[in-house]
Amino acid sequence: MNTLLTEIFLGWKNYIFKSPEHEELAKKRMGICISCNKFKKNKRCSVCGCFMPAKVRNQYSKCPLKNW
Repeated sequence: MNTLLTEIFLGWKNYIFKSPEHEELAKKRMGICISCNKFKKNKRCSVCGCFMPAKVRNQYSKCPLKNW
């Protein structure tokens, strides 16, 4: 399977089926994203275009700006 598709799938899976481990990581990352000027009101990153509440829950995802 394509690694990008795997990354998207894992993020959405963890967004739907929440676990304490992923939520702790997501909270830290989302705090960084919210303070970034590339974070938009629709909760998307204007650099990568991702829906950040899902992306921050995948432990293998990386910020395109290297913020996390």
